[in-house]
Amino acid sequence: MMKMKITGAKIITLIAVAAALVGMIIYIVTSVTGYLAVSAVNPWPVICTVVCMLLLLAAVIMDEKLSPLTTDLMMAAGFVMLLVSFYFFVMGRVSLAADVYFIPVNYPEAEATALHVSIVGVVFYLISLIMLIADGFQKKA
Repeated sequence: MMKMKITGAKIITLIAVAAALVGMIIYIVTSVTGYLAVSAVNPWPVICTVVCMLLLLAAVIMDEKLSPLTTDLMMAAGFVMLLVSFYFFVMGRVSLAADVYFIPVNYPEAEATALHVSIVGVVFYLISLIMLIADGFQKKA
Protein backbone atom coordinates (compact mmCIF):
# COMPACT_ATOMS: atom_id res chain seq x y z
CA MET A 1 0.00 0.00 0.00
CA MET A 2 1.27 3.42 -0.94
CA LYS A 3 1.72 5.99 1.81
CA MET A 4 1.37 9.60 0.81
CA LYS A 5 2.82 12.44 2.82
CA ILE A 6 0.21 15.17 3.28
CA THR A 7 1.69 18.65 3.10
CA GLY A 8 0.18 22.12 3.27
CA ALA A 9 0.65 22.52 -0.47
CA LYS A 10 -1.29 19.30 -1.15
CA ILE A 11 -4.13 20.42 1.11
CA ILE A 12 -4.31 23.76 -0.71
CA THR A 13 -4.36 21.96 -4.06
CA LEU A 14 -7.16 19.67 -2.90
CA ILE A 15 -9.17 22.70 -1.72
CA ALA A 16 -8.64 24.22 -5.18
CA VAL A 17 -9.91 21.01 -6.81
CA ALA A 18 -12.98 20.96 -4.55
CA ALA A 19 -13.77 24.62 -5.29
CA ALA A 20 -13.36 24.02 -9.04
CA LEU A 21 -15.71 21.04 -8.81
CA VAL A 22 -18.37 23.14 -7.05
CA GLY A 23 -17.94 25.93 -9.61
CA MET A 24 -18.31 23.45 -12.48
CA ILE A 25 -21.45 21.92 -10.95
CA ILE A 26 -22.98 25.38 -10.58
CA TYR A 27 -22.06 26.15 -14.20
CA ILE A 28 -23.75 22.97 -15.41
CA VAL A 29 -26.86 23.50 -13.27
CA THR A 30 -27.32 27.13 -14.34
CA SER A 31 -26.70 26.22 -17.98
CA VAL A 32 -29.33 23.48 -18.25
CA THR A 33 -32.07 24.75 -15.93
CA GLY A 34 -34.11 27.88 -15.47
CA TYR A 35 -33.65 30.87 -17.73
CA LEU A 36 -30.70 29.38 -19.67
CA ALA A 37 -32.34 25.99 -20.26
CA VAL A 38 -33.29 26.91 -23.83
CA SER A 39 -29.80 28.12 -24.80
CA ALA A 40 -26.92 25.98 -25.99
CA VAL A 41 -24.41 24.92 -23.35
CA ASN A 42 -20.77 25.76 -24.00
CA PRO A 43 -18.87 22.53 -23.21
CA TRP A 44 -15.45 24.18 -22.84
CA PRO A 45 -15.76 25.25 -19.19
CA VAL A 46 -16.67 21.67 -18.23
CA ILE A 47 -13.92 20.12 -20.37
CA CYS A 48 -11.25 22.51 -19.12
CA THR A 49 -12.31 22.12 -15.49
CA VAL A 50 -12.23 18.32 -15.71
CA VAL A 51 -8.76 18.40 -17.31
CA CYS A 52 -7.63 20.83 -14.61
CA MET A 53 -8.92 18.61 -11.82
CA LEU A 54 -7.27 15.53 -13.33
CA LEU A 55 -3.93 17.34 -13.66
CA LEU A 56 -4.07 18.65 -10.10
CA LEU A 57 -5.12 15.33 -8.61
CA ALA A 58 -2.37 13.54 -10.55
CA ALA A 59 0.15 16.10 -9.29
CA VAL A 60 -0.95 15.49 -5.70
CA ILE A 61 -1.13 11.70 -5.90
CA MET A 62 2.05 11.13 -7.91
CA ASP A 63 4.09 13.91 -6.29
CA GLU A 64 6.80 11.60 -4.93
CA LYS A 65 7.18 9.79 -8.27
CA LEU A 66 7.44 12.90 -10.45
CA SER A 67 10.25 15.40 -10.73
CA PRO A 68 9.60 18.81 -9.19
CA LEU A 69 9.65 20.34 -12.68
CA THR A 70 6.97 17.94 -13.92
CA THR A 71 4.80 18.64 -10.89
CA ASP A 72 5.16 22.39 -11.40
CA LEU A 73 4.31 22.06 -15.09
CA MET A 74 1.21 20.03 -14.24
CA MET A 75 0.17 22.67 -11.71
CA ALA A 76 0.74 25.46 -14.23
CA ALA A 77 -1.21 23.62 -16.93
CA GLY A 78 -4.03 23.03 -14.45
CA PHE A 79 -4.05 26.73 -13.59
CA VAL A 80 -4.27 27.69 -17.27
CA MET A 81 -7.12 25.24 -17.85
CA LEU A 82 -8.97 26.66 -14.84
CA LEU A 83 -8.40 30.19 -16.12
CA VAL A 84 -9.86 29.22 -19.50
CA SER A 85 -12.89 27.71 -17.72
CA PHE A 86 -13.32 30.89 -15.70
CA TYR A 87 -13.12 33.00 -18.87
CA PHE A 88 -15.78 31.01 -20.74
CA PHE A 89 -18.05 30.92 -17.68
CA VAL A 90 -17.87 34.69 -17.16
CA MET A 91 -18.16 35.57 -20.84
CA GLY A 92 -21.20 33.32 -21.15
CA ARG A 93 -22.95 35.27 -18.40
CA VAL A 94 -22.11 38.82 -19.55
CA SER A 95 -25.44 39.18 -21.35
CA LEU A 96 -27.27 38.25 -18.14
CA ALA A 97 -25.36 40.89 -16.18
CA ALA A 98 -26.05 43.47 -18.89
CA ASP A 99 -29.77 42.76 -18.84
CA VAL A 100 -30.09 42.69 -15.06
CA TYR A 101 -27.72 45.45 -13.95
CA PHE A 102 -27.32 47.82 -16.89
CA ILE A 103 -30.73 47.58 -18.57
CA PRO A 104 -32.92 46.94 -15.53
CA VAL A 105 -36.26 47.14 -17.34
CA ASN A 106 -38.62 44.22 -17.84
CA TYR A 107 -36.25 41.29 -17.39
CA PRO A 108 -37.70 38.02 -16.12
CA GLU A 109 -37.01 37.06 -12.50
CA ALA A 110 -35.51 33.78 -13.72
CA GLU A 111 -32.80 35.77 -15.52
CA ALA A 112 -31.77 37.51 -12.29
CA THR A 113 -31.78 34.18 -10.47
CA ALA A 114 -29.57 32.59 -13.14
CA LEU A 115 -27.18 35.53 -12.88
CA HIS A 116 -26.95 35.46 -9.09
CA VAL A 117 -26.40 31.71 -8.92
CA SER A 118 -23.79 32.06 -11.67
CA ILE A 119 -22.00 34.70 -9.61
CA VAL A 120 -21.70 32.13 -6.81
CA GLY A 121 -20.15 29.70 -9.32
CA VAL A 122 -17.71 32.36 -10.50
CA VAL A 123 -16.71 32.99 -6.88
CA PHE A 124 -15.90 29.30 -6.47
CA TYR A 125 -13.73 29.44 -9.60
CA LEU A 126 -11.97 32.51 -8.15
CA ILE A 127 -11.40 30.69 -4.85
CA SER A 128 -9.86 27.81 -6.78
CA LEU A 129 -7.60 30.14 -8.76
CA ILE A 130 -6.51 31.95 -5.60
CA MET A 131 -5.73 28.63 -3.90
CA LEU A 132 -3.56 27.61 -6.85
CA ILE A 133 -1.71 30.93 -6.72
CA ALA A 134 -1.17 30.45 -2.99
CA ASP A 135 0.01 26.89 -3.67
CA GLY A 136 2.64 28.25 -6.02
CA PHE A 137 4.22 30.09 -3.09
CA GLN A 138 4.32 27.06 -0.79
CA LYS A 139 7.65 25.50 0.00
CA LYS A 140 7.99 22.21 -1.81
CA ALA A 141 9.11 19.20 0.22
